[in-house]
Amino acid sequence: MITREADYAIRTIIYLAERFKKGPVSTTLIGQEMNVPYRFLRKISHQLVASGFADAKRGKHGGIYLIIEPKKISLLDVLNVFDLRSLTLNACCLPKSECARKEKCPVHPHFDKIQNTLRENLRKLTFAHLLKVKK
Repeated sequence: MITREADYAIRTIIYLAERFKKGPVSTTLIGQEMNVPYRFLRKISHQLVASGFADAKRGKHGGIYLIIEPKKISLLDVLNVFDLRSLTLNACCLPKSECARKEKCPVHPHFDKIQNTLRENLRKLTFAHLLKVKK
């Protein structure tokens, strides 16, 4: 299950994707429209900027805006930043797993296959695609 923060981040990017190249949007407006508490939104906004998805402009007409096209941002990208644990079926599926039983475990290959399928499906779901489906 994804965390509340990841859910709010996804909502925020959806809102920004709908307004791509239309200028900055205030976090107050995003919070109201997408039902995201301000304390989460401030943190999310900082992480979006730090991770290179967005930029921010200060001042009266300031706010946050995407700097990457919605078709180039996937759910996988966002979850990698905001909730990496939700993407992991089991610890043995982590890229740098040190599981001593990995080679002998009869379950691992199945977990690995499921893990890879999940990641690939999330990679295919871009925000541009999500906006098309929404309409």
